[in-house]
Amino acid sequence: MKVQDLIEEIRKNVEKVANVKAIFGEVVKLDNISIIPVASIHFKGGGGGGTGETGNDKKSGEAENVDVEKQSSEKAKKIKKGKGTGGGGGADVTADPVGYIEIKDDYTNFIHIVDKNKIAQKSVRLIAIIFICMTVRSIFRRKKKK
Repeated sequence: MKVQDLIEEIRKNVEKVANVKAIFGEVVKLDNISIIPVASIHFKGGGGGGTGETGNDKKSGEAENVDVEKQSSEKAKKIKKGKGTGGGGGADVTADPVGYIEIKDDYTNFIHIVDKNKIAQKSVRLIAIIFICMTVRSIFRRKKKK
């Protein structure tokens, strides 16, 4: 499969997942209230590939391998043609609830969902950063005094 074909296939699959229905869920109706769930979608992806010849003889692409069984002062060697290709890739899609839109008669309101776990995680990270900064600062102060 060519790289262009692979990229096109990935694009088609992302379009199937990352669309308006994924961000704004199906409308839920209860009596005179309509609720529309809202999500945040994050897509991350990457990939790479390579090709090339390796070895000591750059013209022919010969690679040098030492024969482990016959390692001696003369450094017995096997010569092996070296050519290579490779590639890889990956992707990650996450969807997090953000809130919901509440529609009543003439009134529309967005209600944000607060994720207490994220707040706690960010607080712990902040405390760790402050602690690291204070530790580094005290180390540099000690070195200056000497």
